[in-house]
Amino acid sequence: MVQSGKEKLFLYRGMKLTCDQIEKFQDNIGKLISINGFFTTSSLRSTALNQAMKPSRTNDFIPVLLEIQFNLQNLSNSAIVANTVHFSKLPCEEQEDIIFDSNATFRLESVKMEDDIWLIQMIASNEGQIIKDKYIKDSHRQMEDLSIKILFGRLMCDMGQWDQSQHFFQHLLNSYNEDLAMVEYSLGEVLQWKGEWSEARKYYDHAYDGIIHVKPTRFKDLANILFNIGEILYQEGKYEEACDYYEQALALRKKSILLPRMIGLAHRISNAIVWQVMFTRLSVRFH
Repeated sequence: MVQSGKEKLFLYRGMKLTCDQIEKFQDNIGKLISINGFFTTSSLRSTALNQAMKPSRTNDFIPVLLEIQFNLQNLSNSAIVANTVHFSKLPCEEQEDIIFDSNATFRLESVKMEDDIWLIQMIASNEGQIIKDKYIKDSHRQMEDLSIKILFGRLMCDMGQWDQSQHFFQHLLNSYNEDLAMVEYSLGEVLQWKGEWSEARKYYDHAYDGIIHVKPTRFKDLANILFNIGEILYQEGKYEEACDYYEQALALRKKSILLPRMIGLAHRISNAIVWQVMFTRLSVRFH
């Protein structure tokens, strides 16, 4: 069917969701969403309906039918991993199962009750892939030494998909083809965003130890690590220690000639000193 020359297809998937999950879909109507992992759909609505109506072990789950509009002319083939054709139980009724890639994105059109079942309508979209490609391309200009895989993991982090990004980087830790220090640094950033500061600090320390003796000296990477450690200390209220790390990062940044970040560091150092002075005065006043 994908190669049949049709411009528009409708694909279906039956599933069960909780009330909270349906409400989240309702809250995101009009937005782009992505599905974690590979995503199988059927060309037959009846097959998907049967799947949705299968009895569940608890009453917490509600039958839901996903309807996906698939525009072949406007959508890249990279969204599809595979498609298989076979016959259903009904005579001469051809069914096609289409598997979407984990990178596929969909625009959520509507969430409504129809024929006693929740119907979620989506349109398969290239927009998410275009955004990802642009992010990776733009980031690659700024961080030419980073691999595409590391950039992809950082994209997930920037999108707020911290758990997925963490699992992705933890998997990369076992890869011999990646810059281990930058994987550890990126993993530290993810954990820092999650508020797991002690774990983040461990990965920053490992990353720092991994590149401190590398020649030529990686001033920019070392500065980034020290700056983020300073950020953690700042959040923990350890302003004097934070100030020391900011100053070290600033000294390294001067060597790598990155003016915008230097200005930001100077502001951070100034703030840390102000807080340090304030707390010193308070401690004197109360003691």
